[in-house]
Amino acid sequence: MKKILVEIVSDSNLAWDRSLANNKQKFFAELNSEVIQELTERRNELNKIDTNELSLFKKNILELRRKMLIEGVGLFIIDGNCLKSFSLNEKKSIYILVAKILGELLVQNIQQEKIIEVKDVGKTMKSGGRYHETKDAGSHHTDSPQWKDIPDYLGLFCLHNAKKGGTNLFLSAYTIHNRILKERKDLLNSFYENFHFDKRGEFKDGESPTVFEQIFKYEDGKLGFRYLRDYINSGHKIQNQPLSESQKEALAYLDSLMYEEDITLRYDLKPDDMVFSDNHWIVHGRTTFEDYDDQNLKRCMLRMWVKDRAYGHNLDE
Repeated sequence: MKKILVEIVSDSNLAWDRSLANNKQKFFAELNSEVIQELTERRNELNKIDTNELSLFKKNILELRRKMLIEGVGLFIIDGNCLKSFSLNEKKSIYILVAKILGELLVQNIQQEKIIEVKDVGKTMKSGGRYHETKDAGSHHTDSPQWKDIPDYLGLFCLHNAKKGGTNLFLSAYTIHNRILKERKDLLNSFYENFHFDKRGEFKDGESPTVFEQIFKYEDGKLGFRYLRDYINSGHKIQNQPLSESQKEALAYLDSLMYEEDITLRYDLKPDDMVFSDNHWIVHGRTTFEDYDDQNLKRCMLRMWVKDRAYGHNLDE
């Protein structure tokens, strides 16, 4: 039997709103001078070094994981300014090392890639493109909702900003859920129903082209959330199972709710900033953006997905 969360969550680390921007200490971090010195001394080995050989760095990242990801607001941003003495390749290696300390890097597509460029390549969501290939705004979502087992953490490393716009947006699923309980409790059950999520053509022969999962899930006292509206729309078309009028109403309300400024943390990632967020309950998106004509200056983020022991995975298998 499906469990449904029917109480308002008051924990401010879970149910936060835009005022989180005024408490940057809860999600913003710098690597201290001792950690930077340790990384500097091993800079020629950063692309191959074992994280256990970087004891100060590893301790620092594990503390961010505990304090901000597991016990805190569900995300942390490392200030790129503290990495200014490193080359671009060294910064990329540091980003990968952070992910490896958090857990295991996951494959993101059928090409078996573990690091993906989030960059407009001229595709649109409506034409079947994946979100990271477009400059579409909105479509606030969690990553890979079309997989049965979603990534635990999303990582983004900013290479280039857009010419204009492209602000990163973050929301808490707990805050969204609280708002539903307060405003439209009559719609709550709809979000605990199963929906078809389109796999966007990335499935093997004999597999279903969609995954059938709930939007909200409440298990072991924790709220989970998976969502990307375009994937639901196309998923139900693929399965020839039109959304009911009540489902359409619920999804339309959810979409409008996720555009509410008062529950949204807005943050402009600058080059060399990196963010890691809990993909089980932190929703993200971006504002529309205008890009540079020069291909080398276009808005670009490097994305990674991470699986973490904190969610009960055995990474030694």
